[in-house]
Amino acid sequence: MQLEMKVAFCILVIGSLGVSACSTKTSPAMAAERSHDSIQLEPGNARLQFIKVETVKETDAAPVVRLTGKVTFDEDHTQRVASPIDGRASRILIELGDNVRAGQALMELTSPHVSELQADSQKALQDLDLATKALDRSTKLKQEGAVSEKEAAQAEADFRKAKSDAARTNAQLRSLSVSASDPTTSAAIRAQIAGTIVERNILVGQEVRADSAQPLLTISNLGVVWVLADVYEQDLGMVRKGDSVKIHVPAYPDESFDGKVDHVGDVLDPVSRTVKLRCTVPNTQFRLKPEMFAKIELSDIGDKKAIILPSSAILTDSEHTRVFVAGSDHIYRQRVVTVGPEVDDHVRVLGGLKVGEQVVTEGAIFLKRELESN
Repeated sequence: MQLEMKVAFCILVIGSLGVSACSTKTSPAMAAERSHDSIQLEPGNARLQFIKVETVKETDAAPVVRLTGKVTFDEDHTQRVASPIDGRASRILIELGDNVRAGQALMELTSPHVSELQADSQKALQDLDLATKALDRSTKLKQEGAVSEKEAAQAEADFRKAKSDAARTNAQLRSLSVSASDPTTSAAIRAQIAGTIVERNILVGQEVRADSAQPLLTISNLGVVWVLADVYEQDLGMVRKGDSVKIHVPAYPDESFDGKVDHVGDVLDPVSRTVKLRCTVPNTQFRLKPEMFAKIELSDIGDKKAIILPSSAILTDSEHTRVFVAGSDHIYRQRVVTVGPEVDDHVRVLGGLKVGEQVVTEGAIFLKRELESN
């Protein structure tokens, strides 16, 4: 019994020593964890002279938002020319770069389908003539009570169908600049808008198909162009339809072109976290060329307020963006924030800070090194 009591006593003592040792070893670790994101500088510390603290404020003078994009055709004033029928190109009446007017003939096709359309049109006109006479006769007989309501309704339905067929076939011939009464196998493809021939994919003698995915010609009015860009999710609050923009292109580094935000997309790309932006830019001198790279500068952001900090206040690593928030007794704590792109040595804070807090705007790098060295 005495032996068992001695063994139990030894285990108790050893256990107590073990707990004490563990407690002694974990205390510094816990203290280090508590101070991992904060540091205190005693009054008189030489590093304090390199640290500048400013109060967080909102300002109306939010920074300019700059985006990258490219110049494209104004699709509202662009025609991609296709043929409504199969055939063969017999003549090309324009060259790449030519300016054309609406209604101008661009090319001529030879196709047996032209004569088929003429025959369909002639038949449709004959059917319309017969249906018109039948409707007139049915109307008179109905007034005299000589035909039933059903017969009169059928005559009216036949007339409507014949009229629709005649209009359809006539429109097809008009689109090819072909008369219904003059037999031919040739047709003309005409421009629907005025503009410049910016693309040509047709040669004389080439077979043309109505179901081809590639346009034969592309016409665009280059007096106005679009500039397309992607807006990051965090910048959407700074962009709206109608905002003024300035466009810069590498070809003219010392110049800018004025434009307007014409459309802000409604769908966010889940991968890039961006929304499509479209700007309309006058191009009266045709200096902006489609496919040019462009930088879009948005400065007309109305009365939107923003928190702006100098870039020197921002600390970044592979995971987070942080700032040092100053507290009492010279205690500086790191805090994760969300920021926009850097513009003119300043950044816009999108989240993580409140108005009235104290932030280190100079010397943050010294605090970070001091924190890492502890």
